[in-house]
Amino acid sequence: MVSSPAYALETYDNFLKVLHTFAGLYIWEYLTTFGFEWNIYTGKRPWRWSYIPYIATRLLCLTSLIVVIVGVNLKRPFNCEAWLRGIMITAWPAGSGASFLLLLRAVAIWSLDRRVVVFATLAWLSGFSASLFAISKGHSKWSPLIQTCSLNGTDEYRWSLLMAFVVNVILLGTMIVGVIHKRLNTRLWKLLYYQGLFWISAAIFTEVPGVVMPFLNINESWNVMFQSPLLVVVVIASSRSYRDLFQHIVDVTSIPVPRLLGVIPYW
Repeated sequence: MVSSPAYALETYDNFLKVLHTFAGLYIWEYLTTFGFEWNIYTGKRPWRWSYIPYIATRLLCLTSLIVVIVGVNLKRPFNCEAWLRGIMITAWPAGSGASFLLLLRAVAIWSLDRRVVVFATLAWLSGFSASLFAISKGHSKWSPLIQTCSLNGTDEYRWSLLMAFVVNVILLGTMIVGVIHKRLNTRLWKLLYYQGLFWISAAIFTEVPGVVMPFLNINESWNVMFQSPLLVVVVIASSRSYRDLFQHIVDVTSIPVPRLLGVIPYW
């Protein structure tokens, strides 16, 4: 790990630029697409249980970004450990929620094929377990050098980040294979195919740096440099896919949760 104070300040400044850029991007995305939630709240859309993970995922992501932004801009000492835990208990569940929305789309494309439901659910549970493990990791304390909370032990997130990346690639890959398997020459299925390719590319482009940097462990700022892009892109990808297509493919959202997860056979 590089410990030069000058280099630490330089990389922290770069981290702040990346953080504020993607936080602004997500806030813009949230506000410009809030009409979907508003129609849910006002009863203009028929209620579906999958609105719960959709709404929760977006709110958790927004909350985590606000907590981070507020913390890095406070220039007087405060409880850094509580601040970090606030980030962890919102950011990691937001990532898991995004993966769950991808799961819904994947099993819908496969017309609720029993094998795909079981496979995708087990993959998601693996990622969710890794997220729960990561919440308790890392520490934070006030740093006079950067005049805000510094992070320690961020390299401990590396295996959880790797697991989350693998799960998202599996779910995105399952969607693509499902679209190819259907081989329907319609505009909808072409849209599904090209959207799947686009989001796989976007996920790899943003997630790979976020996963690789904690393994390199150059310094704490580099370890978390790409965490905000990772979370923002995955949440935007999953929520946009949900909004755009859930009405056009097999309506998994009308199936009770126990039946969807295969507890009670429904096929």
